[in-house]
Amino acid sequence: MKKRDIRWKLLLLLLFAGLLSFIALGSATLWGMYDAQHVAMEKCGQIGADAGTTMETLTESFAKKRLFVTAEKKAHMVEREFRSLKEDTEYVAILMERILSTPEERKPKPFKRAEYEPLFAGEACLYYPPAIRSHEMQTALSSEISLASNIVDTLEDMAESYHGYKGFVCVASQKGYYFSANSADSLFEVEEDSNLRAEFLATFEPRETPWYKSAMLANKTTVDDIHLFENEEIPFVSFSTPYSDGREFAGIANISMNVISLYRAIKDKGFDASGMNFVLNDEGIVLYSSIEKGILSDSETNGDIRRSSEQSLVAAAENMVAGESGVAFVNVDGEDYYLAYAPIPSAGWSIGTLARADEVIAPAREARDSVLAQVDEFAASMDSIFRKNLREIGVLLILLLVVLVVASRKVAGRFVQPILALTEGVRDIARGDLDRKLNITTGDEIETLSESVNHMTDELKKYAENLSRVTAEKQKIATGLSLARDIQEGMLPKVFPSVTSDSRYEIFATMEAAKSVGGDFYDFYGLDEEHIAVTMADVSGKGIPAALFMMISKTILKNNVMGAVQSRNPETVNWAEVMNLSNRQLCENNEEMMFVTVFFGVLNLRTGVFSYVNCGHNAPLMGRVSEGKAEWQYIRDEKKLHMLGVVEKATYMEKRIQLRHGDMLYLYTDGVTEAMDEEGRLYSEERLQQTLNNLSASIPMKELLAAIRADIEEYVGEAEQSDDITMMGIRYLSHTDA
Repeated sequence: MKKRDIRWKLLLLLLFAGLLSFIALGSATLWGMYDAQHVAMEKCGQIGADAGTTMETLTESFAKKRLFVTAEKKAHMVEREFRSLKEDTEYVAILMERILSTPEERKPKPFKRAEYEPLFAGEACLYYPPAIRSHEMQTALSSEISLASNIVDTLEDMAESYHGYKGFVCVASQKGYYFSANSADSLFEVEEDSNLRAEFLATFEPRETPWYKSAMLANKTTVDDIHLFENEEIPFVSFSTPYSDGREFAGIANISMNVISLYRAIKDKGFDASGMNFVLNDEGIVLYSSIEKGILSDSETNGDIRRSSEQSLVAAAENMVAGESGVAFVNVDGEDYYLAYAPIPSAGWSIGTLARADEVIAPAREARDSVLAQVDEFAASMDSIFRKNLREIGVLLILLLVVLVVASRKVAGRFVQPILALTEGVRDIARGDLDRKLNITTGDEIETLSESVNHMTDELKKYAENLSRVTAEKQKIATGLSLARDIQEGMLPKVFPSVTSDSRYEIFATMEAAKSVGGDFYDFYGLDEEHIAVTMADVSGKGIPAALFMMISKTILKNNVMGAVQSRNPETVNWAEVMNLSNRQLCENNEEMMFVTVFFGVLNLRTGVFSYVNCGHNAPLMGRVSEGKAEWQYIRDEKKLHMLGVVEKATYMEKRIQLRHGDMLYLYTDGVTEAMDEEGRLYSEERLQQTLNNLSASIPMKELLAAIRADIEEYVGEAEQSDDITMMGIRYLSHTDA
């Protein structure tokens, strides 16, 4: 074997030493990069968790604020209602005091006697309690009662202004008598209620009522807690103000109304999908609650909730009783809730809105999960970049063995430094500094990572700002639509006369909007004792604009109709001229070119003559009753006239038809005949007519409308309602043929 010389051995030694150095330095470099990657990934996870927690905290804070705003708005709505009742009560008291102190300026006014006549809505009457019902007592009081009767017109006007509410406006004299006017139909106007009426008249003493005593003792306007009035099942709230005769205390003015406005304000579900709301008085007692069971229900057995064993609820109740507002985390009947509360100063009450804790923090958790998902995506991107760099460095180490042996440490240090800078920057961002920008200019993937982090920071900041803005906008829109719907529904008549209250006719109507608010409306009202007016209308468009134009149209139509009969017999009024005037008024300043189709009619309850004007509306149907069967036919005009609000100089024609005993009218909007099934096919006039002909001639109007609505629902199936559905049914009963 040939021996190798020293030069070869030295070469081998150098190669061996270089190889060992390469392996050692390469291993150290690879290990350092792996350790840097591990640290960066660990810090990235920690930063992601911190950022997620920060977003969760911010989103939860926004949700609690939104819940608090909901409670405040509900409290403001109820406060506005109560202030109106308080001001009206004080006005009646001031007027009564003027009447009693200036007898020489007054003449007696006609009035009814409660003992002998039924009590109808809007009519004032005189009531004698049993203690002063003797002839001698009534004779002694006759002079003062004649003077006090000057309050009758005011009571009736006040009762009419509260039409649709159930309650009464009255003045109760210290001498026992009192004048009262109901804002809704009387409890005792039908024969079946005669026993209740007799029992009421035999026992009721206004001077013994809580509202009379509290106002007299306080000598100022008082408000009583929600209570049940006599045989009613509807809760009432009473505002009472004392008045004098110019010298001394003479009696109490009182307005007692059901709390429908309170219910309407707090029934809005708002933030909480379960709609959990309650009202607390200044003694810590729940007056009203949408919660049926538990400590926050309005059960009479619950008492002061400040005596509860749950300290979080007790602390919140103390703040509510003190008239404060805020948001608290409470435990109610074993479940965690967020409670937002705000005061109602006029009554000394407080309104509370509950939202389950998991519903409040659900958006916060979603925000946190979104942040964590972005962090995970960032981590995956970082891992991919690290793996790519390891492969490239490995190849480069093999090709440039001698260079990398010398420069490996410098390269490793240069590579790790940007990662540490990246880690520090991301840590600052996780602490909430979303304005922090990373400035890494390595020219490789680390710089790309830093740019990705900067981009992620911008997106997080935009996400937080957008989330706050969108949340506020949605709440504002939801509150506005809810208020608009309440106002719109409040303008439509809700009390329908029936054969039990007026044997000459029966009427019923319904309106179901396709959106939160709609453009359809109906109306009916008496012109005098023998005439009633009915209206069925459809405004162009949907939503808030249609609702506003609907209220304008309804007001103009009714004002013009009532103005036409103010000094004339309805039989002499040209209803076509009334529609001409209404059209001109609606055309004025109508820059949006909105319009309304109207069917207006007046029914003579004595003769059965129905006068009508059709302003571009759907043809109604008349059901002729013969031998116990109704045959329905459309009331079509030979020429369809313009809608109101389109052509300012348009003219309209009045038509008349004769109704016989039992004949019926069915009025509707195009949401009925144009209801579409899942394939887009219309319900049609033919099916509507067929459905009516299949119904009994004696069916009540309410059941007739319900039957048509049920047939529409069966026809459309799962298809979404595309238009407002409004219907009215009228049955004429008074006139009989010779």
